[in-house]
Amino acid sequence: MDFLDESFIHKVSTCNIGASKACNLVSIMKGGFDSSGGTAVDFKNFHRYLNSKIGVKDSQMVVDILTNRKLCFSNFSFEVQKDVDDHLTGLFWADDTSKGNYKEFGDVVSFDATYQTNKYSMVFVLFTGVDYHKRCVTFAAGLLARETAYAYVWLLEVFRKAFVKPSMMIVTDQDSSMKKAVNFVFPESNHRLCMWHITQKLEENIPIDVYNHPDFQKTFFDIIWNLQCSPQDFESSWSTMLDKFHLKENDWLRSIFKIRDLWIPAFMRDLELSGLMRTTSRSEILNYAFSHFLHHKSNLVKFMMSFDSAMEKQRHHQSLLDYQSTTTTPKLRTPLAIEKHASKIYTHNIFLDIQKELYKSVFYCVQESVVIEDESEVYVLRDKKKKKLIDKNVNEDEDSDHFYRNSLPSHCPNTHYKVVFSRRGDSISISCSCMLFVQEGLLCRHMFFILNMKEYDEIPSKFILRRWGKDIIADGLLRKKIANNEDELAKYIKQPQEVDSGIPLCTSSRASSNRSVHIEKIIGAAVPDVINFHNPEGIRNKGWASGKRIKSTREKVIEKSKKGSRLCSLCHKPNHNARSCILRLKKSDLESEVTEG
Repeated sequence: MDFLDESFIHKVSTCNIGASKACNLVSIMKGGFDSSGGTAVDFKNFHRYLNSKIGVKDSQMVVDILTNRKLCFSNFSFEVQKDVDDHLTGLFWADDTSKGNYKEFGDVVSFDATYQTNKYSMVFVLFTGVDYHKRCVTFAAGLLARETAYAYVWLLEVFRKAFVKPSMMIVTDQDSSMKKAVNFVFPESNHRLCMWHITQKLEENIPIDVYNHPDFQKTFFDIIWNLQCSPQDFESSWSTMLDKFHLKENDWLRSIFKIRDLWIPAFMRDLELSGLMRTTSRSEILNYAFSHFLHHKSNLVKFMMSFDSAMEKQRHHQSLLDYQSTTTTPKLRTPLAIEKHASKIYTHNIFLDIQKELYKSVFYCVQESVVIEDESEVYVLRDKKKKKLIDKNVNEDEDSDHFYRNSLPSHCPNTHYKVVFSRRGDSISISCSCMLFVQEGLLCRHMFFILNMKEYDEIPSKFILRRWGKDIIADGLLRKKIANNEDELAKYIKQPQEVDSGIPLCTSSRASSNRSVHIEKIIGAAVPDVINFHNPEGIRNKGWASGKRIKSTREKVIEKSKKGSRLCSLCHKPNHNARSCILRLKKSDLESEVTEG
């Protein structure tokens, strides 16, 4: 095998492709197995040699790789932590592009941990947000040896040091260590608990007869997901539900009710952009995306290169959406000038949401009344019930009404929406009781109804959030353009071997005959002689024992319920056996009576 083959083996391993498949791929690309440069055993041997070369120097090498990045790119953030025995206990890193993303989209952050990403069972922590295409974007990442409050405090402190500006809202699951750390490091941020993680515990904490009641689940989810109710309406509906299903003494429902202000949307409807993330599902999506690159038996060097591959794919998708938004024009659904204006300022994905609201403002909104209060016009609007459209070419998206569908008359008495409009010179003010603009930063159908009535051809600039617009693409803030920076470019050229791209610098096996040099070029760092950071040891976090995904208690309960219970051999009914069967007992009683008689 030559250098390119060896480099190829390592590169494809970062995408979870093993040595045998790598051999097959090389054979196909080179025209046959005779031209592959080695057998599958040779490929496996090299992979084994590469791992043995890293060996006990794994942690030191990954620290060196990140240190080299810091030397090459001054805005790269990197922090490392070790214990008293010099074992690695924590890593944190974020590059310039991630910082650009956080600057624009860091108003709401999901903070979540995942497992089975490396052979040391270190916890992989992602900081996730929502970009201007409503896609997941990674702000930073970290590795922790322990899931303690102290470890999370350290990670959040270095995160704050790197990004300076705190997020308005941080979403986590119910992990107590995370909660303590968030409240300690970001006291000014609103902490929100993931609704999904809470509701997944419903089945295991509710009596089975109540859970299987035909109305209970619908009632429960209608109440908690109601985006239009006030806190008082929620509490009233919650109390009614407890009375109806006789659940006032349920300890779990009591416990989640005590922390209702941390997870119920009704208590956050006045917070800016609180509707962007109500669960950690964004983090779960990224965890799934990273799982295609990460493996539970990977060393840290391979983990870091796999992480880079996953990030490259994420940013490539973002670039494709950028290109689509700047070079194509979406199809308009109305002749309104304000819709055309929206298509020019918003990215395509955001425009589609705006377009749905605009369309419904024309066909589904009805004005009930209007009064003048303190130089302001107060309109009362209602949404018409959906009817089958005459235009068969219009494809109505049922999911577009998710924000309003949760406003149910049975749980929230307010089925009308109040829009307040005022104009003083060139300045206007408009607000709606549905709170869509506050929670998601997008104008609702009711506000568009008023703007159309007032004959506005453009969306007022004060209602255009920069985070949703094409201006970010035009400014090019999210790309590292070292070609325009002579100092950065000089560093990049001067130290190409220390850059983590992993791209081989030689095009022929003749460039180097030393396998150790090959290894260093493939990894992107020299094999160290002195070890200051030893590999982690004795880690026993969740899921440390195997590569299988950990099943929740709910999943175990469901699986157990699906298993057929044993039946009595006498009466063929469940929940007892032949020894305790009533038929056997009756037979015994009958026999005893006959004997006595």
